Amino acid sequence: MSDSQPNVLAVLVIVLVGLAVAGALAVYGCTTLARHGVRRSGPAVLLRGCAALAGCAAAALYVWGAVHLIRDETMTDQACKEAVPSAQAAGIEGYSVSYVPLQLDCHVKGAGTYAAAVPDYVNPGVMALALLAAVLGISAGFATELRARADFRKETSS
Repeated sequence: MSDSQPNVLAVLVIVLVGLAVAGALAVYGCTTLARHGVRRSGPAVLLRGCAALAGCAAAALYVWGAVHLIRDETMTDQACKEAVPSAQAAGIEGYSVSYVPLQLDCHVKGAGTYAAAVPDYVNPGVMALALLAAVLGISAGFATELRARADFRKETSS
C-alpha cells in the first residue's frame, strides 16, 4: 500500500501564505476603490481594484481547498472510503496528494483513481478567479496606457 499523506507543514504554509496574500489583495483593492471613489474613479482604477479583489477571492478559495487536505491517516482513509463506490472500498491501495491543483486521490486496485476531500468546485473556481484577476489587471494596464496617450495628445496639440 503506497500512502502519501498530506504534509501538514506544507498545508500550514499554504494556508498562512494564502491568507496573507488574500488579506493584502483585499486591503489594496478596497483602499484603491475607496480612495478614488467608485463613482468618480476612471476605468483603470476600477479595473485595478476589481483585479485585486478577484485575486483575493482566488487566494481565499485556494486556502479553503487546502484546509480540506489537513487530515490524519484515519481521516484520509475515511474520505477515500466515502469517495469510492462501496463495493470497491476494500480495494483501496493508497493515496496521493497534489497541491497544484489541490487534490487527494484514492487509488483503487483495478478500478482507477477517485478524488476525495477537496470540494469539486475549488480548482475550477480558483482557475476562473485567477484568470479574471489577470484579465482585469491587464485591462487596467491598457486603460492606463490609453489614458496616458490621450493626455499626451492633449498636451502636444495645445
